[in-house]
Amino acid sequence: MLAALLAAAPAGAVVPSAEAVRREIARTNVQAGRSQPLVLDVVVSGEAGEPTASGRAVLDPNGPARLQLTLADGRREFHERNAGRYTATRDGARVERPMPLLPPVALLQARTESDVAGAIASLGGEPERVDLGMSGGGDCWVLGGRDPGPFENNGRPSYWFDQDARRPVRIDEAGGVRFRFGPPAKHPPAIFFPAWYTVEAPGWPRWRVEVRSVTTGNASTAP
Repeated sequence: MLAALLAAAPAGAVVPSAEAVRREIARTNVQAGRSQPLVLDVVVSGEAGEPTASGRAVLDPNGPARLQLTLADGRREFHERNAGRYTATRDGARVERPMPLLPPVALLQARTESDVAGAIASLGGEPERVDLGMSGGGDCWVLGGRDPGPFENNGRPSYWFDQDARRPVRIDEAGGVRFRFGPPAKHPPAIFFPAWYTVEAPGWPRWRVEVRSVTTGNASTAP
């Protein structure tokens, strides 16, 4: 039993400082080419794998992230995430309880250690706390901390960053919303962005967002 518990524990014996983890996350973002305005073409699929929407996201590291989707029935949705605020409209009418299809991409785009601290704080997380965890098959630094017990049951706002692969693995938001990121795909000339991510939220089915292409953009790029 002891051997099994030890095998299931995170491998790292020493937890680095929160500042060091934030600095490494920022360095990785810059190196991966994500810390600039980006335009993503995406396809959204439901639990059965059927495409339900397609569209374009515009990610601005200095401002809000926006996503415009065309649903299978022709309706159009517009999502916006700005710091800790998430809003959505459907055919111009406000959606009172939107499914958050846009992750907190500020954590994937932050250029500096202080930017990372601000991004986790905007989720209600603790920038000065780092725990160890396991997710996506690897050992992670969990910026913002996690609840004790099973890793899947964490309820703290946190960013799970793979220690070895140096890539985003998971973001947990308050209220049980969770984003899981696939491995990075390379887009010309040298932008590395997760090939897909899934979204889980209480009361909603699980959604998967495939990132088909990533290009550089600017704040005025549609949508």
